[in-house]
Parts: sequence; C-alpha cells; structure tokens
Amino acid sequence: MKFKVKTSDFQKAISSVEGVITVREIKSILSNIKVEAEDGKVFLSATDLEISIKTSVSADTLEPGMTSIPAKQLSNTFKTINFPEALIAHNPDAEGTVSTIITDSEKKKDFKMNINGIEGEEIKTISKVDDSLVVDFPCFTISEMIKKTSYSVALEDTRFVFNGLYVTSSEGKISFVGTDGRRLAKIDRVIPNSLPFSKGVIIPHKAIKEIMKMIDSNESGKIGIVENQIYLKIGNVELLCKLIDGNYPDYEAVIPKESKNSVRINKDELQVALRQALIAAEEPSRQIRMTFSENLLHINSST
Repeated sequence: MKFKVKTSDFQKAISSVEGVITVREIKSILSNIKVEAEDGKVFLSATDLEISIKTSVSADTLEPGMTSIPAKQLSNTFKTINFPEALIAHNPDAEGTVSTIITDSEKKKDFKMNINGIEGEEIKTISKVDDSLVVDFPCFTISEMIKKTSYSVALEDTRFVFNGLYVTSSEGKISFVGTDGRRLAKIDRVIPNSLPFSKGVIIPHKAIKEIMKMIDSNESGKIGIVENQIYLKIGNVELLCKLIDGNYPDYEAVIPKESKNSVRINKDELQVALRQALIAAEEPSRQIRMTFSENLLHINSST
C-alpha cells in the first residue's frame, strides 16, 4: 500500500473515526484504525465491536492495499506534521509485522515516522449498504432533538434501556425520549419522510455522541436499520451501531396530561439564577428549592 494525501484532510478523517475507540484499549486490534487505499480514495474505519465508523478522503493512490495502524500514534503524528502532503507506505515483513512509514511527499521536510500495526483484514467494520434500506432525514431537526433529550440519558445504569435514546416514528412524525429514571425529556417533530422506527429503537449514548459530531455541519443524511443495527451516512462518514435490546418503559404514563399551574418566565434570566443557585447545591443530587409567589420566583439552595 502506498499513497499521497493532504495532511489536513487525513487528520480530519482520523478525527471522524477515532472517537469510537475505547481509551482503555491498549495494544489491541480495537485500538487501531483500518486504512484501505483504492483508486483515488483512502478509507479509514474503526470499531469497538458495538459501533463502527467509516469515512473516506481523496488521495493519490500509488499502490492499493490495506493495513491497520494504532489510532493514538497515527492521530498524534498528523497533529504535529508541518508539511501539506504526506506519503504513507507499508510493507509486511516475513514475521507478519506491518510497518507503516509516514514521510513528506515532496521531501522538503526531513521527517520520518515508522509505526508498527496489524494486517487490516482482522478489523471488520462497515461493508456496502443497500440503498433500499435507508431514507433521507434532515440533520438540523435530528440535531435539535438530540440536544433537547440526550442530557436525560443514563450513562452506566444497570437498567440498560436507560443508557440510550428511545426513538420512534410514525406517519411523518418522530419522537425522541431520554430518561435515567429520575428525569425524562421528550420531543416530537414533523419530518418529510417516514423513518424506519415504527417499532421503536434504543440508540446507545456513545453512538448518539458520534452522531452529533457527524450531523453538526451537514443539512441532510441517510438513516436506516441494517441487520438489526442503526445505520447513518452523513457526507462521507458512515456509522453502524448495535441497538440496545429491551422494552422501554411506558413514559407516557408518567407525563402529566394537564397542569393546574402555569408560569411564563424569561429563559435567560432563569438560566443565570439557576447557575448562581447551583453554586451551593450539594452533590450528587444538586437539588434546589423553587418558591413561587405573585410576580416573583425565589430560588434557594444550601449544603
């Protein structure tokens, strides 16, 4: 394998996939980024066996091939490179060690990085997806819905269904629900296409974090269910993730159908007051007391 690539483009591609790699993984195949060079393109992918991410970048492919390189070393190398185009080449030796060499393609800088990796065939990520399995969706709408519900998702609850966002869709409407058992956030939006979530799916919070990185700078993407996994393609980045198995609780039962009291308040002023009150709110609950009287809200906290 041998190719030339713009260092800035390659660094962006690395950043797109390295977030899926678990920090605790040390010298494991799951710590590596798979690099595949084809005619005019280089594909980068990574997986933690639950989530797989794949992206591509334009390149001058001199020799097609495949390898896998430790993500941390590869990322750190390209963060410090100070030349515009890199030459990346590798050749496995007789003992099976894959050595990847990174140099300045124009040979103006005296730089050489040699990184030992593993053969790329050992990493299984995302294969080609049938277009009939995916539909278009608006990135801005989904991004808004995630931001307004994901904070309520539990991170490491023994009740696994609480560790993800519940998504359901029917008749042009989509709903996102997040809860950790103490608080609950729900949002509904109308969308142009019916998404394939009529039975409801639970997307893990780690996948939600990666999805937010993908959709922030795009207008639309494709989404679907592939082999009982959620699949997204936004721009040149693809994500495939296992869903959380289990029955989500009946959240509608705990949402009040009506309220006897209603208060209209300035959002920005309330945010400032809450931040001030939280200074003295005790961990882990960080509770505050809100007392309402005529034209006045009193917020109190203490340790």
